[in-house]
Amino acid sequence: ETLVTVQISVKSNVKDIAKSLSRRHRTQVPFAASRALNDVAFSARKESNLQTNKVFKGGAVAFTRRAFKYKKSHKTRLFSEVFVGADHSYMAYQIEGGTRFPDSKFVRVNTTHTKLNKYGNVTRGRMQQMINNKDKYFTGTPKGMPDAGDGIWERYGRKTKSGGQRIRMVASFQEKASYRAKFPFEKIVQGVVENPVTGFSARFRKHLDAAVRSAR
Repeated sequence: ETLVTVQISVKSNVKDIAKSLSRRHRTQVPFAASRALNDVAFSARKESNLQTNKVFKGGAVAFTRRAFKYKKSHKTRLFSEVFVGADHSYMAYQIEGGTRFPDSKFVRVNTTHTKLNKYGNVTRGRMQQMINNKDKYFTGTPKGMPDAGDGIWERYGRKTKSGGQRIRMVASFQEKASYRAKFPFEKIVQGVVENPVTGFSARFRKHLDAAVRSAR
């Protein structure tokens, strides 16, 4: 399953170029076009993964830097694809924005008191540590505070004479979470395809010249 896909199709461009070629050389066009498409799809996949480290504050974790994949073209199928697979479903919200609904009971949302790592995230291991540390954290809604919200709460500061402590929410449990589009996936792919030096046109000419020479 793919979640967000950018398709690279150049049929119209190839037809225009083919018109200027001899009939003999025209037979090499599909092969050269397919090779060029695969080149730019590979480059677009690589560039998209590299850009995650620049777009997201603090960089991206190694897993996110492998979010983008590509599908090759064929000389009878002149388009290739760069996409985000189902194993990186969270990236769809970074690319398109939208509302995320929980897979189970709730969506966990960070608060101003959430301690984030350098990538701006809370790892699953860190979250599990908080849940397991019953002395310092508790989950749910604080007693006597029905409007405080459901989530993970941290006890902090000095204990009072009665043994109580101040509390603050470090993770909120929500029915849904809204995201704004942040990662310019389509623009990144388009930039690779249209690059005058390393984009499709340059690569197509290179592969076509090589195919014509080998066909002599």
